[in-house]
Amino acid sequence: VSQSRYLDDVCLDLLQKIANEFETIFHNMKFDFKMIKYHLGIDFPRDRVHDTMCMHYVLDENDSHGLKQLALKYTDYGDYDSPLDDFKKEYCAQHGLLQDEFTYDLIPFDIISDYAAKDTGVTYELFQKFWPIIQKNDKFAWVYRKLMMDGTLFLMDMEEVGIPVSQERMRAAKLYLDDEIQRAKEVVFSFDAVKDFEKASGKIFNPGSVMQLREVLFDYLGLQPTGKKTGTGAISTDAEVLKQLAEEHPLPGAILTVRQLSKIQNTYINKILPEIDRDGRIRTNFNLTFTTSGRLSSSGKFNAQQIPRDDPIIKGCLLAPKGYKIVSQDLTTAEMYYAAVLSGDRNLQKVFSSGGDFHSTIAHMVFSLPCAVEDVKKLFPAMRQSAKAISFGILYGSGAAKVSQTVSKATGEDYPLEQAQADIKAYFTKFNKLKRWLDDRKAFISQNGFTYSFFGRKRRLPNVFSSDKGIAAHEVRSGINMEVQSLASDMNLLGAIGTANECKARGLDANIFMLVHDSVVALVREDQVDEYCEILKRNTQADRGCSIPGSPIGVDQDIGDDYSFGDWDSTYTIVSHEAEDGSQHNKLARI
Repeated sequence: VSQSRYLDDVCLDLLQKIANEFETIFHNMKFDFKMIKYHLGIDFPRDRVHDTMCMHYVLDENDSHGLKQLALKYTDYGDYDSPLDDFKKEYCAQHGLLQDEFTYDLIPFDIISDYAAKDTGVTYELFQKFWPIIQKNDKFAWVYRKLMMDGTLFLMDMEEVGIPVSQERMRAAKLYLDDEIQRAKEVVFSFDAVKDFEKASGKIFNPGSVMQLREVLFDYLGLQPTGKKTGTGAISTDAEVLKQLAEEHPLPGAILTVRQLSKIQNTYINKILPEIDRDGRIRTNFNLTFTTSGRLSSSGKFNAQQIPRDDPIIKGCLLAPKGYKIVSQDLTTAEMYYAAVLSGDRNLQKVFSSGGDFHSTIAHMVFSLPCAVEDVKKLFPAMRQSAKAISFGILYGSGAAKVSQTVSKATGEDYPLEQAQADIKAYFTKFNKLKRWLDDRKAFISQNGFTYSFFGRKRRLPNVFSSDKGIAAHEVRSGINMEVQSLASDMNLLGAIGTANECKARGLDANIFMLVHDSVVALVREDQVDEYCEILKRNTQADRGCSIPGSPIGVDQDIGDDYSFGDWDSTYTIVSHEAEDGSQHNKLARI
């Protein structure tokens, strides 16, 4: 149905007047706002919009936030989109179409209009149910307005900026990975255990098959399972297990190499290259309602939260255009910083106030080491590693056994369980208020089955009442983690929102295009980099009532031509490559 038949200029003018005069209620605003503006040219005043998806997330972060599910749960409309599905199935059967090939412009107007009207009715009815509840709770209201709505509007703009991608580097990386994967597979197939499996089964071994992998590793090779299980109780063969088994035999390490290279190839190279827009950027989704902790997630054409860290092959493909720089800012030791804030532990706060290397300072304080703080890393590496393992482990419920294992692996020296127990005791003796805070939070969550973040996010934790002590303990740890992680994530988001608003007000050619974990990544015109960095740091370190007096959260800023900030150039180079058909291509090569 053509737009002009039903939406002429008169209709569009009236719709714009309605948008200007009244508050507009969306469900999944980030999508609909952009679609309506792009196709119809209608804009909505940003201070007069609502999103029932965000409302429901505030009210129940554990549940599904899809409109269909909420309609079934909270309204009498029922499964109102079933006529669309029925028509789709019938149309595809009659015309020999695959359902993936069906497009919704094929649906007759009388069917789609009825659906659209009910879609609107469901959204409004949900608003009438959710909004009064949010208004009555000051915490919910603040989270909804300042984090969810302002955050959604910010992400909406950020997604439109797009992530700059070098197609030349990515194509060269594809050729390189094709060869590396083939070589890695040849190593795997060279082992007798694999040959024996193929001979006995009559199948070609597939390193990606969990069933075949278990058989090869544990039956043919004779390795002992590590004890780690999957969610269904089966023997795990994940990356952590393969790393552990690789210490006993080279085959698991070779399989892990194939997996890692294939994941980079399939998740990034093969998926991104066909989806790059004409301006050399890829546009993907950043989500506020997908995680229970409040951390951002990424989905769609490019998963920004899972870019490989250990190899700069993908980071180096995110290349700034000429005249611009990529600027990334990370929060430093964010979770421990906010644990110090939330616990009110003065000794832990002093570590941040003193500056210097965090883990060296911790080790120096806890173990009374007979040297200057700056010499701890050199003279007492095991003690520093112990302090690091304990600091990060305590927020995730790690005990002495895990700390012992972590330090032994990091230092290459035996770190006995008894020593780990003594070090943890010394740690909590020094930071006793942190220990009391952790114990208090554990008791509160265990008793109530929920907790609140500093800014008012509610985390509902019903499994603390499980009869399975392991499940209950994990749920308690999840609640404590949420209090710390959500604060770090929210502070990063608020800093990014403030920065984007200030840059826009100043007219700077500086655009944030990605939030990854505790970092903010932007594309900035070269002559404005210093000004942007000052704005970002100031907005991130702004006092929002959760800072150590006189010692705001630390930030590290990197500036470069690509997102690897020099690692790509020091690892790879592009060389000319002649294909079998005689054509010339650029190919990546390790330096």
